[in-house]
Amino acid sequence: MRPLALLSSITLALFGSSLAQPAAPASRLALWLRPPATAQALDDTLSAAKRAGFTDVLLEGFYHGRAVWTSAVAPSKLGYDALAVANTAAVREGLKLNVWFETLYWRPADSFGIPVTPLWKDSEATLSRDGRTSLQLSNLGFVDPADPQVGAVLTALTAELGRLYPQVGLHLDYLRYPREADFGYHPAALEGFKAQTGLDPRTFPNNDASGEFTEARASWEKYRQSLITDLAARLIATYRAAGGQGMVSAAVYGGTDALQNWRAWPGLDAAMPMLYYPLPLLYTLIPLRFSPGPNIWPGIQVGAGKPALQEQVSLLHRLGYPNVSVFGWAPGTAVPSTSAPTSVAPVSPALR
Repeated sequence: MRPLALLSSITLALFGSSLAQPAAPASRLALWLRPPATAQALDDTLSAAKRAGFTDVLLEGFYHGRAVWTSAVAPSKLGYDALAVANTAAVREGLKLNVWFETLYWRPADSFGIPVTPLWKDSEATLSRDGRTSLQLSNLGFVDPADPQVGAVLTALTAELGRLYPQVGLHLDYLRYPREADFGYHPAALEGFKAQTGLDPRTFPNNDASGEFTEARASWEKYRQSLITDLAARLIATYRAAGGQGMVSAAVYGGTDALQNWRAWPGLDAAMPMLYYPLPLLYTLIPLRFSPGPNIWPGIQVGAGKPALQEQVSLLHRLGYPNVSVFGWAPGTAVPSTSAPTSVAPVSPALR
């Protein structure tokens, strides 16, 4: 090899790889948004969100057991078709639109004065070990993933979304049990567990002499976890089978929830762990339970008494999370930056 060619080869070997590195991916910023009372207000809010730098919108679309689009499955929540309005605005503004499902939370407490959805049946409510509903222990009325009718309604809704709005993504929230007590003791779950194990989880002790779960209790934990995972799989599969092509994401607990094993949900594209820390310092003091990467979108909260939006976003970028989801933003508040972080962690593998 000639000296000049050799020098060129050495130079390429030393520096060529750095020149060939792809640019850091553009960051994305998602907004959890409850649709306002009028179509014009929703359109204006989405325009403002685009100007503020948001790239994705998680439109609350199935909540309180009602849909914000013209649905053949669920009753209407609003006096207008918010999904149709949002879809038109999102296309115009270049926003990625997703429908946010409050999956198993169907009924607020009566004290809120919100009409009870016709979908609600007391027989479908999840139960605590002593037979109480979540409404008796909190302000949130949850249905149980083991009830066949619950699954039928939800899969019909996700299929309807995929068919009517194939480019709109699916965002699953409240796909879990309530945390105010030990829930999941619905008759269908008890029957299913007994068929597998011959046991009734209401009768065996939870802990052994050392304080650890008994083998029976561990089996009951795994069984209830599987009910949540199986429902997630069915919702995602029916959305895709109906033509849904958008991102599938989920709002998940930011800490540890043994019954919400979202890492095992087949077809989940992105997880949005809800952190909502009151102080930015906590992001560095409390070890996050998930590796940095583009398919983990940490969930932050802004607004009165909360850390500034830009401060939280910049800190998470530095920690290796290029994508962030935001709760509590309203038009007229601080404008975030969506420039790519200067240091991005290696791309993490698909969740499943």
